[in-house]
Amino acid sequence: MNRSELHRKLAAILLLSVPVTALAHHSLFGYEQDEIIEFEGEIVDIFWRNPHVRLSVRAIDDSGTEQVWDIESSPVNQMERRGVTQDLFNIGDRIRFAGNPSTRIENNVRPVVVTLASGRALVFEEAIAEEYGLLADGAVAANDAGQAIAGADSDATGIFRVWTNRDRHWMRDVRAWWARDFPFTASARAKYDAFDEDTDDPAKQCIPAGMPEAMLMPFPIEFIDNGDTITLNIEEWDNSRTIHLNAEHDPDAPPSHLGYSVGRWEGDTLIVETKDVDYDFFNDQGVPQSDALEVVERFTISENDTKLDWTAIVTDPETFTEPIVMPEFHWDWIPGQELKPYNCIVDEG
Repeated sequence: MNRSELHRKLAAILLLSVPVTALAHHSLFGYEQDEIIEFEGEIVDIFWRNPHVRLSVRAIDDSGTEQVWDIESSPVNQMERRGVTQDLFNIGDRIRFAGNPSTRIENNVRPVVVTLASGRALVFEEAIAEEYGLLADGAVAANDAGQAIAGADSDATGIFRVWTNRDRHWMRDVRAWWARDFPFTASARAKYDAFDEDTDDPAKQCIPAGMPEAMLMPFPIEFIDNGDTITLNIEEWDNSRTIHLNAEHDPDAPPSHLGYSVGRWEGDTLIVETKDVDYDFFNDQGVPQSDALEVVERFTISENDTKLDWTAIVTDPETFTEPIVMPEFHWDWIPGQELKPYNCIVDEG
């Protein structure tokens, strides 16, 4: 189906849309972004937990054959921040669907637009929906976490607060970076080639991401001032890092997924150096890493105190033949935001 035909079929139902961007970057891989499929069917199962909401939908194809589709969507936390809650979906409800098919798993799809029985349309991938002309003029968002900064607490300054990413196009932009051909050593290339996403992906086992992947996730983060240390809480995976200020690396520190971090201030920039990471993967696409990994991060607050920029350089001579410059990332300050529990549960289905 071409874009104009799809636009004509769906534009009429896109009268009220709620953008629900799929945020965990592993959700962007393994799906054919240049193909949109459609079906209508009945919800037969619902898995409403992190790391991803999943719906099973029974549909009848053009030949009259019954098929069950597995719809893999965004994390619960992001869905609920956009006003999309579990009570919108019920066993037995009929929904219409447009999305990207999996390149690996039969009848597995990632949603772009889902239309409820009420006629309300939910836009899960705004960038793709825009590209295919699926967003109606005047579409509005409910409970949008990206509203403009306003209110009595809009004069907050400094890093010690909750920061939230609201760049809905970031995942599309960084996708090519994650899919790049990394400068592997021979041993790392062999590990990467042996990776099996179905059995080796830590996220599917609810194993929290380690450094540096833990930082490259567009979920809220929070900095807490403890004097000699800074606590950096990360919503995804309920991760919590300790940054030791103006200190040396402790040679007796036990390795951990998040490593041992020391930090210092240079003006308004917090520089953090992390070692002793025992996490096996650079990302959840199977890129490996070793215990020789070192990460140098820079957190810089914008002049108007509303944006926190992040850059990082990774060195791991056992994995990469050159330093890896991570893609730039940023969080915005949106008053009133709080971290939500992640509470990942393995989907046995």
